[in-house]
Amino acid sequence: MNWWLIWIFIFLILIFGVSIISSRKIKTSDDYIMANFSLGFFPITGTVIATVTGSAALIGAAGKGFEMGISYIITTLSFVSFTIAFVAILGPTIRKLKLYTIPDLFLKRFGKASALIPAIIIGLLYMTPTFSMQLVGMSSILTSITDISVTWGIIIGFTISVIFTLMGGMFSVAWTDAIQTVVILAGVILMFILGLNHIGGVEVLKSETPEHLFNFFSIGGAELLNWFLVFGPFYIVWQTTWQRITAAKSTKVATWSITTGFILSGVISVLAVLIGIMALQSLEPGTNPDNVYTQFMVEVFPASIGGLFMVSLLAALLTGATSFLLSGAINIAKDIYQGWIAPDAKDAQILKASRISVLIMAVIGLGIALYITDIIQIYQFALSFTAVTLVAPVLASMFWKRATKTGVITSMIGSIIVSLVWSFAGKPFGIHEILPGLIVSFALLIIVSLNTKHSKDEEVVSYYFALKGEKDPQAKDEKVV
Repeated sequence: MNWWLIWIFIFLILIFGVSIISSRKIKTSDDYIMANFSLGFFPITGTVIATVTGSAALIGAAGKGFEMGISYIITTLSFVSFTIAFVAILGPTIRKLKLYTIPDLFLKRFGKASALIPAIIIGLLYMTPTFSMQLVGMSSILTSITDISVTWGIIIGFTISVIFTLMGGMFSVAWTDAIQTVVILAGVILMFILGLNHIGGVEVLKSETPEHLFNFFSIGGAELLNWFLVFGPFYIVWQTTWQRITAAKSTKVATWSITTGFILSGVISVLAVLIGIMALQSLEPGTNPDNVYTQFMVEVFPASIGGLFMVSLLAALLTGATSFLLSGAINIAKDIYQGWIAPDAKDAQILKASRISVLIMAVIGLGIALYITDIIQIYQFALSFTAVTLVAPVLASMFWKRATKTGVITSMIGSIIVSLVWSFAGKPFGIHEILPGLIVSFALLIIVSLNTKHSKDEEVVSYYFALKGEKDPQAKDEKVV
């Protein structure tokens, strides 16, 4: 009896049951993409953890622990610290502006033309590749417990993800995430304990592990800086967090749930790195890094129990895929379709456009997953090019009244060109393209803004200071529940 497959079959029945129930609640586009701004502490914390601890922070982190040891924990320190600071400082402003997307901010502050570039960048350059990353993760699970190929694993993951997303929307994502997060956290902790016992204990781990894997600085200062910058600044402009901030029923709920979610995600990521190091004692040296976590899980757990935790990981990947599709669909449906093609579109048309956008993104993501199967390679690409183009303009719109539309557009275009040229040049001096990209982005925005005038369609304001004294207009309940 294949317990792994039995657990997956049970999971699919439950997950689609939730989708069917959730689909009955969807009457408007706000219901579909924002859960009608009604989510409390538990579902938001759960959906943050499940989205963050999908492919990159669990499967990818275990693979990097297997390859480079505890140095990879620099990424955890980076994304957790940047997110907590960002939510504490800018979370209330985002809620007061009731922003569905980051391009919404550009539209309000700099006018219609400035919002198109971030909509394309987030919807296609970030959300679509990271959806494909989840497909690679799902394939890793399926190939670990069955004889199917990587390609068929990706195709099966694609099919399940698309059906789940089209049916349930944000309601189903948030609540299934919340439930499975408990299982994910328990599974990672138990796997860490049982894995340590499986290899012979702490002494064996210390004596048999290459020394450099326990040296945080073994990869060098430049490489640590590269990893820190690739993961940190991006989380200022991670639209998934913005969406959760707005979908919460109050500012207090948004702040505490997202902060809690990222701290717990950081704990899970650190444990995943350590599990990857443990796996060296059990797996072949040439094991595909993306298969380290799932293969070690198969070795450590009996199938009758391990199947439950494997299913929780599959669920996290599935709802992570759904979150990325939904976030990207908002950009395409609202920022591109409603913003440029059909400004007078009714809600039913926007809902239809959102679902069509999900399908388009999913198909493109499938192609990426079939072409690039390295999870961290996909994630690095998506994070770095999103950060270099959007961090400076977003901060300017929040804090710098003098920023102009011309300065912002020049900054976005110039920074991505410099980043691409730096990457194709082979990363001179061993510096990742995100550093020169960010420097050029800030420099162009400041220089061009100081030498150009505000456009007629700009709202000349720094939102953080202008809205600081206002109350949250959409708070439904200030209790953190």
